[in-house]
Amino acid sequence: MKCSPRATVRILGLAAALCLHVSLLAQTPATPATPAAVASGKAVPAPTVAPVVAPGNRTVTVKTELDLPRLKSKGKAGEPVPVAQSKVTVDELRPQEAGGGRFATKQNLVYLTLDAGKTCTRPLRGNPNEITFVSFLAYGSVGTVLDIGGAKLAIKAGKKPGYAEFALINSAPAPARTIAPGAVGPTAAFSTQIKLETHDGVQLAALPVLTVRLDPTAGVWDLFVFQKMVAEDVPLPAASGPRQFSLQPGAQGAWLLNLTMSDENPLFVDANRNGIDDAFEQIKQKGALLAANAPAADRKKLATEWKSNPAVAGAQPWKVRRPVPDAAVAGTPGR
Repeated sequence: MKCSPRATVRILGLAAALCLHVSLLAQTPATPATPAAVASGKAVPAPTVAPVVAPGNRTVTVKTELDLPRLKSKGKAGEPVPVAQSKVTVDELRPQEAGGGRFATKQNLVYLTLDAGKTCTRPLRGNPNEITFVSFLAYGSVGTVLDIGGAKLAIKAGKKPGYAEFALINSAPAPARTIAPGAVGPTAAFSTQIKLETHDGVQLAALPVLTVRLDPTAGVWDLFVFQKMVAEDVPLPAASGPRQFSLQPGAQGAWLLNLTMSDENPLFVDANRNGIDDAFEQIKQKGALLAANAPAADRKKLATEWKSNPAVAGAQPWKVRRPVPDAAVAGTPGR
């Protein structure tokens, strides 16, 4: 049977369309990169983050990375030794597991948002008696309180209009520590003023990348802002109940963009996990590191010297991709 030229063209067109449809069905959908894979340079296993259907029916996943130096490192020359993937946990921050809240999307970043009255709680990694490092990125309104295994931080009303005060909350009396013969140093306090900015119509303070070092055996904790130690030997309260990360929002809510926990220091090489860069420690200790049972005064003295070292004091924070204020988005050309 012969077909007319027009019928032949029609048959060929239908066959091509059928082949294309079958080919598309056979393809495996691409999986977007997760924060753990990006932030760790493949040194941290990528968590399975549940897809989120954002406005406009776009499917996205959490993409905020902290760029912690030892989790970002690939072990190349000049980079710090990466932390083993088995020693790191990147929390997926699923609302149903975090005690409430919901996923929200802003500028293609997905994060956990909490209204006043909702509290996010997540179990901390590791043995309760072992040193643990907890890093996170959060935004909070005035009244927000964070409790990281007993290390307490708060966002309070600022000393001038338009600003909030971010400070640690001493949860136990600060013991006096002998630094040198004839000198006694109390536990360092820390507070800083952070500008309140409008995000989705509410006033929030965008916190820097924070890392808390918990040392339950010594009964103290340290606070790092990016790679700088800003408070050390802050007393931990006596353990009560499960050890966990808790974020209690203020009156206008809070956001949590990343929660990363590590058995090792994610900021710099710190084999004895005392919160001091080994490179500096070995210079001061003639090639040795402080022993785990070294007197608290020795570690305090070394930490004080390290913090005041010009190379450390002058270190600049690294850039982290994060949501910008509403005014910045409104002023973007083309919007």
